[in-house]
Amino acid sequence: MASNVVSDNFETGSGGVPQLGGADRQAQWCKAWVNFNGTGTVAIRGSFNVSSITDNGTGNYTVNFTTAFADVNYSMSGSVGSTDAVSGMWLGSGSNVGAFYNNDTVSSSKVQALFASGNTADTTHIKAMFFSN
Repeated sequence: MASNVVSDNFETGSGGVPQLGGADRQAQWCKAWVNFNGTGTVAIRGSFNVSSITDNGTGNYTVNFTTAFADVNYSMSGSVGSTDAVSGMWLGSGSNVGAFYNNDTVSSSKVQALFASGNTADTTHIKAMFFSN
């Protein structure tokens, strides 16, 4: 017979991500995500397992994790976009977030806001997700 567990919060004794579903399921869970404003003073709108964002220059950021990953063999996906202050038009077409994979550590990942033109830019909406075992 199946049973349900209801709780508002699941975490390990040290505040980390619990191994729900066992160790074999760990690679299926998002271990960190962030939604932040990359213009002016960088500001996190919402996040999970992200302690801060470091602004490294135009369109370049470091996402710092609250709880380190088990290894550097994680995957990242994301998107960027910007609202034109004059027209209010969403400028997200042809844009993405890239990662500097050779600079990943277990406690941070450098990301870059890239546009189809190949240029980096500070943008109002940057979203990134990280998956790891």
